[in-house]
Amino acid sequence: MPGIGEKIRNHFALFFLVIALLCAVVEIILFKTGIPETILAWILLINIGFQGILAGFMHWYGPTADNIAEKLGWMQKSPFQKEVAAADAAFGVLGVLSFFIRDNFLVATVIGGSVMIFFMGIGHVLDMRKSKNISPYNAGSVVYFDLLLPVVMIVLLVLWKTGY
Repeated sequence: MPGIGEKIRNHFALFFLVIALLCAVVEIILFKTGIPETILAWILLINIGFQGILAGFMHWYGPTADNIAEKLGWMQKSPFQKEVAAADAAFGVLGVLSFFIRDNFLVATVIGGSVMIFFMGIGHVLDMRKSKNISPYNAGSVVYFDLLLPVVMIVLLVLWKTGY
């Protein structure tokens, strides 16, 4: 039976989402900030920002990258790992900056991050169907996260921009 550490690693996106939502709730309660913008800003900071930067390092660094490739059901030492690392890190930086810059920077980060994450989710689904790849980082909660978080971010963005 997997321990708590392994459960968190296998469902890391949900773990980060819970942290983002808890931080948003605290800010909303303490500072009476707007709900959609606050939740969106924290999701961008934690899930796109911190998680993206962490994923960038983990996809880049040798032994960790090999472990992630294995958990994705992909070949180790593929040059694509470095490209995924660069994309993750780039959007991670945008996620962190959008928390502080906000306004249209936040909008652009939601759009770009949503496109990237959603297509990653589609890639996971296609890999599961074509290759029957049900490795921990290719199937399960990561797929739901990749397909649903962009929808949530866009809905929050629309609510915020329409004055909710």
